[in-house]
Amino acid sequence: MHKGARALRASCISILALAISGCGLQSGEPFLPRNDHRSESIAAQANPRPEMPPLPTTVPTYTPGESGNEPATRPSDASLRGDIDRNPTIRMSLSEIIHRSVANSKEVRVAGYDAAVAKTRILENQAKFDPVAYSVAQYSDQKVLSPSNGNLVTNPFNPQVFRTLDLQTGLKQQLPSGGTVDLRYEIQRIQQVPAGSVNPYFLDDVVLQITQPLLQNFGYAANEARITIARNDYRVSVLDFRNKLETNLIELERDYWQLVEAEEELRIQKDLLARSQDTYRILIERSTGRGGDITRVQLSQAYTRVKSEEAVLIQAEGRIGDISDDIKNRMNDPEFPVAGPVIILSMPNSAMESQVHFDWDEQIQTGLLNRFELGQQQVRIDSAAIAAGVAFNNLEPKLDMTASLNVQGPGRDIGRAFDQQGRSNFIGGVIGFNFEYPLGNRQGRSIYRRAMLQRIQAMTQYKLLTEKVTTDVKQALRAVETDWRELGRRREARLVAGDYMLSLNQQRDIGGIKLDSEFVQLLLNAEEQFAQAERDEALALNNYNVSIARLEQAKGTLLRYDNVVLEEEKFTTMEQ
Repeated sequence: MHKGARALRASCISILALAISGCGLQSGEPFLPRNDHRSESIAAQANPRPEMPPLPTTVPTYTPGESGNEPATRPSDASLRGDIDRNPTIRMSLSEIIHRSVANSKEVRVAGYDAAVAKTRILENQAKFDPVAYSVAQYSDQKVLSPSNGNLVTNPFNPQVFRTLDLQTGLKQQLPSGGTVDLRYEIQRIQQVPAGSVNPYFLDDVVLQITQPLLQNFGYAANEARITIARNDYRVSVLDFRNKLETNLIELERDYWQLVEAEEELRIQKDLLARSQDTYRILIERSTGRGGDITRVQLSQAYTRVKSEEAVLIQAEGRIGDISDDIKNRMNDPEFPVAGPVIILSMPNSAMESQVHFDWDEQIQTGLLNRFELGQQQVRIDSAAIAAGVAFNNLEPKLDMTASLNVQGPGRDIGRAFDQQGRSNFIGGVIGFNFEYPLGNRQGRSIYRRAMLQRIQAMTQYKLLTEKVTTDVKQALRAVETDWRELGRRREARLVAGDYMLSLNQQRDIGGIKLDSEFVQLLLNAEEQFAQAERDEALALNNYNVSIARLEQAKGTLLRYDNVVLEEEKFTTMEQ
């Protein structure tokens, strides 16, 4: 299946799309707009434009030229020369254009930065589980005016004064289970006024403290939800990037086949102009010959047709230049700047004219497995399910356990305090529980209901997208079949119109028919009808090739069809 289409792209190089990697970033890089303008300015200077000729102001005469076989007013070839004749041209295959676009397209690269930005949020959410080193230095001067657990006797009119210098250093970390662990080393210098028996003294302390939720906010699923959702957001961004890449490729496909059609239109118009000029030349010869049976009416008919076809020829050549600029704009290849003089042309005989056959059910199933929208929606459903799980966990009452173990060591100086601590004579511990339950818990229940509704909404949206993908694939398949049947009819019409024109030309060349104004008009119309039939066939062939590419886009397989490989991560909507 698709043998003709795949053979057309057999030479296309597989592309590594690395725009989403975010490589090569430099902080503080200045933005200089004129630097971006310079390359186009240099290219424009190498593409000077000719002066436009003045408009005619008199009616042309029909006197013979110097050769006697052509009118003096017949335009020279130089007056019809356009960009294709004046500027250099280069022929490129569709696969080469796609290769250059994927490697250089700025539009695709801009979309790639969204994925790179989304990827940083994964690490940002993972970072909350990183250990944190901290240090605290604190000096306090406290007067004890009332009894406390540590000092039951006090005189408020002659209070005790404690001057404390407290130094702490430690590590703390949030655990994926929802708890926190804190390990710190603390040393205190305490001076008491009035002085006690030991004054001042030092207190050395090593503390290990763990806080762990047991119900609400307990477990890896609840505490790593943000990381998982960030990963899903990144997957959505990558699929957005793939969509932008596919959109750029389908536009290049459309431009390329329009270029093929425009070149064929130019050839058709040149042939039509040559035939009309031949008719005009014969009329000139007959008007100046012995017969003299040609009047000014027939000459005016032919001359007017020649001038009209010259105008169409100028428009046809200008259209090729416009399409070439569109292709260069999408490629963003520095070798071919948009402002440069080079005109891009298609490779000869590049259009596919063979019939392709499809199994409708297979094509629809392929679309359901590969369309980026369905992949994104599956990821969104997964994120909604994670959010609903977190909301359900928040319905639980809050029950937190706190446990700590500390090893202390008092002493007259730091050394003695450290020595006392090493003997483990002053070991203490604390364990406690904290319980909270909001009566009614309306906030938790509302959040959970909202999360469930959003998940149901996401699943319903997936069903809607499934129907849209099915519709897109069916319509794309129908367009391929319709365009193929139309191409057959257009070719038949061109063959018939060519045979009719040939018969009239044979009558004209034999000379056995009077070249009156009616026959001249009939002949000119036949030539125009044949040219129009050729145009219609070229347009139908263009539509057929574009329809095949659009079918691949509708199935989500355009990158594979164009042999472009997106290697950052491979996403499909296929269930694991």
